[in-house]
Amino acid sequence: MFTRDSVLKFLDTAFQRIEMPCFGNMNIDYIASRLSVYRSSDQWLLMFNSVVWWPAGEGLMAMVEMVGPGVVGSQGFDHGRSFVPGCIEVDHDRENILSITIRGDAIDPLPLTIQPNYEIQPDYGFWVAIALAETYKESLLASPSEVEPFIPPDFQHLLTLDQWDHPTWDTPPSQTETFPSLAQVLVTGDPSQWQPVAVPNSHWSQWQPK
Repeated sequence: MFTRDSVLKFLDTAFQRIEMPCFGNMNIDYIASRLSVYRSSDQWLLMFNSVVWWPAGEGLMAMVEMVGPGVVGSQGFDHGRSFVPGCIEVDHDRENILSITIRGDAIDPLPLTIQPNYEIQPDYGFWVAIALAETYKESLLASPSEVEPFIPPDFQHLLTLDQWDHPTWDTPPSQTETFPSLAQVLVTGDPSQWQPVAVPNSHWSQWQPK
C-alpha cells in the first residue's frame, strides 16, 4: 500500500528525471493542460493531458503524460501518447492564416482573438494556437477514447483539475501547494481532501518567456 510520503517521493524523483511535465520546456510550449487523478486498491497514477505547440513535431498537438507506479509503459512522455487534433497553416511573414482544422472540421479564423507578443514568443503559429485553445480546448485535448487505453480498467477516477500549482526546478512537487493535497486524495481515495490552491500557475502565461 502507498502512503502520502511515498507518493510525494515518487513525484519528486519523476520530476527530477523529467518523467513529469516541465512547463518550462524549451522545445515544447504547453498551451492548456488538465490533470486527472486515478487509483486502484494498491496503486495510483496521474494523467497530464495537454494542448501543446511543438515546432519539431506537428505544430499543434495533444500530449498525454502519465506518472505513477500504476502506469503501464513509459513514465512521462511517450510518442504513443501524442496526437494531432488539428492543423494550423500560417504565412509567418504576413501573419496570415491559410487554414485551420480541428478533428477534421475547418475552423473560421475570423472570430479568433489573436494577440501576438513576439517579445514573449516569436512564433505566430503559437499565438494562433493560444487563441484556438480559448474556444476549442475540449476538442484540442486528447479525447476520452484516445486516453482510455492508458488507464487500467481497475483504476478509479478521483479528481480532474484545470488549475493547479505546477512544480519548477526550484520547487519540486512535494513543496508545491497542489501535490501534497493530491497525495492525500490518493491515499484516502477521498476527492474532498483536495484543497484548491490560492495562486495556480498552470496557465501558459506563467511560463513565458522562457
